[in-house]
Amino acid sequence: MRKNTWRDAAGALVTSTLLALANPAAAEDVQLKMAYLAADSMLPALYAMDMGYFAEAGLDVEQVPVQSGPAAVAAVASGDADIGYAAPLPPINARLNGVNLKMFLQLGQEVDPDKKFLWLLASKASGITDIASVKGKKIAINANGGLCDLAWRDHLASAGLTKDDIEMVVLPFPEQEAALELGNIDAACTVNPFYASITSNAAIGAVEVAAGTLNDLSKPLMNDALFASDEWLAANEATAVKVAHVMDRARKELLADRKVMEEAAVKYLELTPETATKFNLPIVNMDMTVTPADVQVILDAMVRNGMHDGALSGADFVQTVKY
Repeated sequence: MRKNTWRDAAGALVTSTLLALANPAAAEDVQLKMAYLAADSMLPALYAMDMGYFAEAGLDVEQVPVQSGPAAVAAVASGDADIGYAAPLPPINARLNGVNLKMFLQLGQEVDPDKKFLWLLASKASGITDIASVKGKKIAINANGGLCDLAWRDHLASAGLTKDDIEMVVLPFPEQEAALELGNIDAACTVNPFYASITSNAAIGAVEVAAGTLNDLSKPLMNDALFASDEWLAANEATAVKVAHVMDRARKELLADRKVMEEAAVKYLELTPETATKFNLPIVNMDMTVTPADVQVILDAMVRNGMHDGALSGADFVQTVKY
C-alpha cells in the first residue's frame, strides 16, 4: 500500500508552525558566538547567560573562552566568534593593522579618585614601594600593545621613566599570581578578578604601585568594550541592540544587590567568598554607548607614550549602537 508521505510532510509542517507560533523566540533565535576572558566587566554577561536573559531576547549565545584581548580579536577576525570582549587597545591595534573591527559597547570605565579598576602591583619581596622604584625590575603585562602596556608606559612617564627602564614580559592574567609568589616577576598589571586574589595572597604581600590605566583620570576613561567586524555590525544592528539590552539588565541587577554580585563573582569568576567581598564592577556610567570622544583619549595616550606615530581619529574605531 502506498504511504501518504505528502500527508505526513504536511502534518509535520503544521506541527512545526504551531510550535513556532507558540514559542516565537525559539523560531527567531539568532546564533551568536562571543569570545571573552574571565574579567570583571564580563560578569554581567556570564550572569545573564545563566539566568537565561540572552535566550529570552532571542539570542542563542555560544561562549568562546580566550586568554587575552588579542586572542579575542583573533577569534573574531577568523570567524570563530561574532563578537569579542577586550580592553580597547586590541581592537584598536587590529584596525590599525588592516583588520576591520569596531567597538560598539563599552562595559567599564575608570575615574579619579576611587573608581579605578586596573592596578600595578608589586610583591613585597621585590622592594618596590612606588612607581619610581620600579626601575630595573621585571614587570608583567598580559599582552603586547594592550591596555596594561599603555598603563605601565603612562605611569612610568609620570616618574620620568620609560619602558626601556624596566624588563617587560608577557604573562596572561591567570598566571601572574603564581609568578609573583615565586619571584619570577617583581610586579604586574592586573584587573579583577585576579586583583582580588593577588591582594588576598599573604605570600605575595602585594604593594599597590599605581592604580588606573592612565596617571590622569580626572575624566572617565573607557577601559573595555565589545567589538565586532564592520560587516557583522552592518548586518546585525538589531542583534547588537539586543546584546546591549541584556547587558544593561544584568548590570543593573548585579549593582542593585551586593549579595547577588558577590555570589555571581564566586560562581562565574571562581573567587572565594572572602575575595568576592573586594570585587566591584568597573562601572562609572551606566550608558554603554561608545563615542569617538571616548576612544580619542586612549588614542592620544597611545601617541603620547610612543605606541603609535601620527594622529588618530576616534571616529574610525567606533560603531555607535543606540539602545
